[in-house]
Amino acid sequence: MLLKKKSTLISLGLVLILAAVAYYYFTIYHSVRDISTAASYKGYPTAKALFSGADLVVIGSPIKGFEDREVLMKETSTGVIMYILTSTEIKVEKVLKGPKEDAVDLKVIEPIGQRQTIRGKERIAIEGYTAMKKGSQYLIFLGKNTFGQYGVINMQAGKFNLDGTDPADLSGENHIINKEYLQK
Repeated sequence: MLLKKKSTLISLGLVLILAAVAYYYFTIYHSVRDISTAASYKGYPTAKALFSGADLVVIGSPIKGFEDREVLMKETSTGVIMYILTSTEIKVEKVLKGPKEDAVDLKVIEPIGQRQTIRGKERIAIEGYTAMKKGSQYLIFLGKNTFGQYGVINMQAGKFNLDGTDPADLSGENHIINKEYLQK
């Protein structure tokens, strides 16, 4: 009788432990917290200024979903993030400004990244930037950095969803971008 009581208590304890682990794994570990950080960057008040300030302007679509993209991150030894960015491969449909050869196999640096922590995933965005969505078409204004990589300039106002498939993004038809850039 005593042995049966012990085995019942052990079984109940194991079930409770498994339930707690499952709860943690599905509700905490896979949860996503959005964090926005401030940054200092050059803003462009008009479409003309944005176009002039860009080194490369393209119309294109991301090839992979956000979760499948390469995250570039550097932390200090104490765990403080120095930078976090995402390298996004773009299928370029049209080059509006800049060297066409740079648009072949184009990888764009987006000011957003995601990392896994014990408390879940942290999606860290600079100035509220939202990542481009796979399969959505964008007008993207890019600047070249000192490493020869292209990055989105003007933060969220440096990319514009053209086909209306990204509700988190500004529409190129409703904001500072004129249709004249799309017809070049």
